[in-house]
Amino acid sequence: MNYQFAQTRNKTWWYATLLGVILAYVPMTDVTSATNETDDPPNELPAWVVATSPDIGAAGVDPKKSEITITFDRDMQQGMSWTGGPPLFPEVPKGAEAHWRDKRTCVLPVKLKAGKKYRVGINSTSYQNFRSEEDEPVPPTVIYFSTTGMPQIVKMVPENGATDVDPKTKALRVTFNVPMSKGMSWMGGGDKFPELPEGKKAKWSSNGKTCILPVILKPNHEYQLGINSRSHINFQSKSGVPVEPVAYSFKTGEGK
Repeated sequence: MNYQFAQTRNKTWWYATLLGVILAYVPMTDVTSATNETDDPPNELPAWVVATSPDIGAAGVDPKKSEITITFDRDMQQGMSWTGGPPLFPEVPKGAEAHWRDKRTCVLPVKLKAGKKYRVGINSTSYQNFRSEEDEPVPPTVIYFSTTGMPQIVKMVPENGATDVDPKTKALRVTFNVPMSKGMSWMGGGDKFPELPEGKKAKWSSNGKTCILPVILKPNHEYQLGINSRSHINFQSKSGVPVEPVAYSFKTGEGK
């Protein structure tokens, strides 16, 4: 879903299309002033984002947080271009609108969920309504972060990247920090995916935190498999939050 925030003299409304998500606000004065621009380039650098909330790359953000803010290094025009698309662009509460808190800080109201990753763009090559008072667009910038509640792998047996693993090992074990649902996505195939014993299946421990995959390993062999993927996300917490895909590899030794 794509949202464009536009304004006339009498009212404000939201447009919806099917292309991605753009929250763009363009004051009418921008249109008339464009004809007064000179051909001379500005003598100073364009405006820059100097602070964001959440911080760029932040992990463990409280899902109760109700707004994303950006602060620039100088006074700005009152246009805006919040860019992005689902599923990474956060939900905007019904009836809420992005707005300027002052001449340098813009606010995007949001409704976050636990255990999710988010990505919000500031301007893009096509949408550049974040502009300084000198009419210079802000270079495209991305705010990305994740909220608390995402399940994490806390232990692997054998360890990820281990060498000289005993080929007599009968099972792989992956332990998470929270109880998990019954599903699982062990990814991989071919000679580097462990052989599975006939008649045996992967299972969960009684506390729902450890998944156990029975295997038959070869000596002096390299194994590579995955925990979830971008399209297979059955390793999920009981609340339905998937584990971030993880590549899992190890090598066996000679054995005894």
